[in-house]
Amino acid sequence: MEKTRSKWLPAVVIAVLVLFLAIAVYAAVNLKQGRDELEVRVAELEAELAAVPDTETVMRESEGRLLGDGEMYYSRSSIAEEADMAESMTELMGHLFPDRNVYFNGERYSYDLLSDNIKKHDYDLDKILTVKETGRKVYTGTQEAVSLTGIDVSEWQDDIDWYKVKKAGIKFAFLRAGVRGYESGQIFEDETFRRNLRGAIMNQIPVGVYFYTQAATPQEGIQEAQMVLDLIKGYQVTWPIVVDVEREDSDTSRTKDLTPSQRTDIVIAFCETIEAAGYTPMIYGNIRMLCSDLEPERIAKYDKWLAQYFNRPTYRYDFGIWQYSSTAHVDGISGNVDINLAFRDYGKQD
Repeated sequence: MEKTRSKWLPAVVIAVLVLFLAIAVYAAVNLKQGRDELEVRVAELEAELAAVPDTETVMRESEGRLLGDGEMYYSRSSIAEEADMAESMTELMGHLFPDRNVYFNGERYSYDLLSDNIKKHDYDLDKILTVKETGRKVYTGTQEAVSLTGIDVSEWQDDIDWYKVKKAGIKFAFLRAGVRGYESGQIFEDETFRRNLRGAIMNQIPVGVYFYTQAATPQEGIQEAQMVLDLIKGYQVTWPIVVDVEREDSDTSRTKDLTPSQRTDIVIAFCETIEAAGYTPMIYGNIRMLCSDLEPERIAKYDKWLAQYFNRPTYRYDFGIWQYSSTAHVDGISGNVDINLAFRDYGKQD
């Protein structure tokens, strides 16, 4: 047995050495190939860096991209796509500056940076669609939001057939309770309010109420809120009670010179009175009103009803209802009517 081991030992050693040599040769070949490929790639990168960039191609092929500090770069094609979806230059500008509230302040565009102290909405604006057959907006997002179509009416709509309105798919209605004259300061009840209140409730349409304010002092704001509360006593009003804040810049307007601070005091006085009575207060206004004519941080706690006749809203802060047209047509109503998309069901009982 000892002689057999001695005979085969040199052959085994030689085989092992040959194997190691083969591995070394294979590794060397692969290493050289890898180095060659690396050198080629480095040369390509150097050539790319040395070449003058084709700006036109970059702009044409690039999509919108987020840069540092919230800045957004848009290509020509992406701007064109935004323009195709916009109803106006103001809407286009609003969508091109996603980190700001953009609006025309009467003289120029304002680009307000967003406050960290105010809640932003989380709606996916690309999921707001227009139904071709009806022209109505619907929201198809996946967030904890709903998509409810509603109207707001006043004596301008004359007699309303609320049965037909219900059949037309209207899920809620805001009824104007009254107005304050911008010159006289006198309060007027809307002539159709009580009739509309009874008709909507009888047809099981959830209702909210709004008052067109031209209050000049917080005391007048409280007076307006109390008038609404008196009018709805005994009725089931499940949607918000709204202070409708709109500018009246006539030379004879008693409110045209109010400062944002004064106007905010009035709105808060109204909302606090409504809240104390157990109802949900809400503020109605356009983007300029909500961002400039009122003080945004002071009204941040209250729900908003945004008036913006755009294809998609551009207001960045949180809001629950969007009024997107004043020229809608709904069966049961003669002529035009304001139409709204609600992202929350305010009438739903928790």
